[in-house]
Amino acid sequence: MKKILLYIILFLSGIDGAWALPIEKEGMSIYSPSLKQEVSYSIILPEGYEHSDTEYPVLYMFHGIGGDYTSWLEYGNVARVMDKMIKEGKIQPFIMVIPDGYLSYYSDTYDSSSLYETFFIKELVPYIDNNYRTRKDINGRSIIGFSMGGFGALSVSLRNRHLFGSVVALSPSIRTEKQYMEEGPQKGWDNQWGRIFGGVGKNGKQRLTSYYKQHSPYHILSTLRNSDLKGFGIMLDIGDKEGTLCESNEELHRLLLERQIPHEWEVRSGGHDFTCWNTALPKAFRFINEYFNGKQSGNSESSLPNETPFIQTANATVYYPEQAQGSTRKYPIIYVQGEINEQQQKVLVSQFHQMVDENKTWPAVLCFVKANTDLSETISDIEKQLSGIRGSQRMRALITLGDNIKEGIEAIQRENLFTGIVCVNAIGNENDAQNLIKAVNSHKRYPRCWIEILPESKEYGFSSNIHILLKESDLEHEFRSRKCKEANVFTYWEDWILYLNNRIHV
Repeated sequence: MKKILLYIILFLSGIDGAWALPIEKEGMSIYSPSLKQEVSYSIILPEGYEHSDTEYPVLYMFHGIGGDYTSWLEYGNVARVMDKMIKEGKIQPFIMVIPDGYLSYYSDTYDSSSLYETFFIKELVPYIDNNYRTRKDINGRSIIGFSMGGFGALSVSLRNRHLFGSVVALSPSIRTEKQYMEEGPQKGWDNQWGRIFGGVGKNGKQRLTSYYKQHSPYHILSTLRNSDLKGFGIMLDIGDKEGTLCESNEELHRLLLERQIPHEWEVRSGGHDFTCWNTALPKAFRFINEYFNGKQSGNSESSLPNETPFIQTANATVYYPEQAQGSTRKYPIIYVQGEINEQQQKVLVSQFHQMVDENKTWPAVLCFVKANTDLSETISDIEKQLSGIRGSQRMRALITLGDNIKEGIEAIQRENLFTGIVCVNAIGNENDAQNLIKAVNSHKRYPRCWIEILPESKEYGFSSNIHILLKESDLEHEFRSRKCKEANVFTYWEDWILYLNNRIHV
């Protein structure tokens, strides 16, 4: 027994020196006069906090419905994510505070029966500043939240811009006006929304109380000018498998585009869960770090492709996979239509061959089709004239750029040509969107679609509409909205190839 106790003492006394990690304090509490109760919170202090006199920025972390002050600790593993990024030199150290948010939407209720925002702004933030070594300036504070916490992060930070310099909302639980007016059942709506923002027992426009509009991120951002948000950072991130929140978040992004309010926006693979939010976390920490006065590094890597033989036809350039002399096998074919010069083609082909060499994808023929030429006719000519191509719908895929989506739509309206289509920064109108959905729907299983659009694109609404219409039609697809590196439209070429390879070999 004495020997066991000795080992325990030696073990505990050696922890500090053995593992240099952040300090995670779970289940702390503060008494709130506003809420008339103890409120639990967890706090994460960066490694070295106890042995320095540094003042640190603070990130407040809001959880979603069903979560509590442990959610980010347990499901986000945020202490170790932060620590790893600090040690890699990607971010500076900061303090994280995770308060218990209950089912409050981080707002005071309309009838003042529960004053959560008052507690947070007037009690918790001052308490943290008084009891920990924190930076007291605006840029030294930020809020991040998921789901209900995303709503709260946006609402609280936007309403208190004198305290916070940035906000990150992951899959924020917001509603379009139509959704808010029609959502049911009534009892569930009353408990989630009406109890806080007024309108209990009401439906339709009676639910859109002035108090709700004062707290709804969509309505707040509808009233703010670009100049009101100067220096304030906004990042929105959502998964493409979201349900109800897909349309409302798309609408919020489009509002910000229309009002020319700077913000980060990304649609990534995933749904309403920590698998998706954890994938977004490193980007969120880097974004917040910029507003904590961190430096942003660039990437100036260039690609030097090998020379690859090709076959030139009237409307296309065809590149075959690398193969031994005497081989007679056939290959799937990926058509790429858009304004792509010869140098760009060779870079993309070189990257593709490298992926094949690394066993990331299987060999295929790449065919670059001239912009705005008849796609169906070109495909027919290529597959009649050239050998070594598996000329079937299952073994054929398409990547289309800009307004060339119209050629793709016309092609699949005539015939079910492709197993998968990637639409990049598409340009079109409402009729084009409807025609695409109708054509895809008529073929049922194929083609599956990947929609890729720049967050700041003037044509964002078109791709966003396609995404929403595909969801409404229950058509499986992928939707991504993310920035390109150094204005390179092919930044995500590898992602598209992997997607189409999976479609071809499903």
